[in-house]
Amino acid sequence: MTRNRWTPWDSDPAADGGTEAVRVYCLPHAGGSAGSYLAWARSRQVPGLDFVPVELPGRGTRMAEQLPASMEEVVDGVLSVLEARPEREPFLLFGHSMGAQIAYETTRRLVAGGRPLPRTLVVSGCRPPGSPVAMPLHDRDDDELLKGIVELGGTPAEILEHRELLAMLLPVMRADLGLLARYMEAVRPTVLPCPVVALGGDGDRLSGPEWIDGWRSVTAGGFRRRILPGDHFFLHDEVDAVMEEITGAAEEHAGAAG
Repeated sequence: MTRNRWTPWDSDPAADGGTEAVRVYCLPHAGGSAGSYLAWARSRQVPGLDFVPVELPGRGTRMAEQLPASMEEVVDGVLSVLEARPEREPFLLFGHSMGAQIAYETTRRLVAGGRPLPRTLVVSGCRPPGSPVAMPLHDRDDDELLKGIVELGGTPAEILEHRELLAMLLPVMRADLGLLARYMEAVRPTVLPCPVVALGGDGDRLSGPEWIDGWRSVTAGGFRRRILPGDHFFLHDEVDAVMEEITGAAEEHAGAAG
């Protein structure tokens, strides 16, 4: 497969002993980069799965590029990656927080275009599409934006002391949260034919367990949810459980969609 700037750490699916690997395209949270999933991509602890971190413009390896202005622009890029893969190659889409909305909208576009679908859409730490925006931080001042980010649990309070890092982080966070808010206000959810697995943290203040069940309404292809210990960024501490769910989704629906 041709590597491109959207998948800077794309790996070789043939590296898994010649078996048919299921590609798992991983979409980042607001302010996040492909580096959030680099450890997953480099690990071979889950045979049969090939994790592909997706890099959005304006961060990580694409720091010099302009930040995306719309969900449509982001999804266009993800679709360009999927269109470059062999048509019958199995794949999953995984997204955390904002990444879950990107994964959902990408799947909607695949359905609309009559293109191969993921075996399963795996969403993590996210309200279902069409829900009210939980924390509209993008229009707050820098201090309030930083306070909100730290309270979610994904950013250590110590980062407040590193002004150079903050100068890079804040514009990305503000742009991503604005993009997400505009999308959530405009989207009219549709039902997907592929299965959905929804994961959440029991202490998530943004997308708690009461929201996770809402993903059931966007699929006609089967639904499973699992609540794990932790805050909004529970997946960092519950990697084994998250991997278990992704593996299960790949195996359970081996004959579906992709």
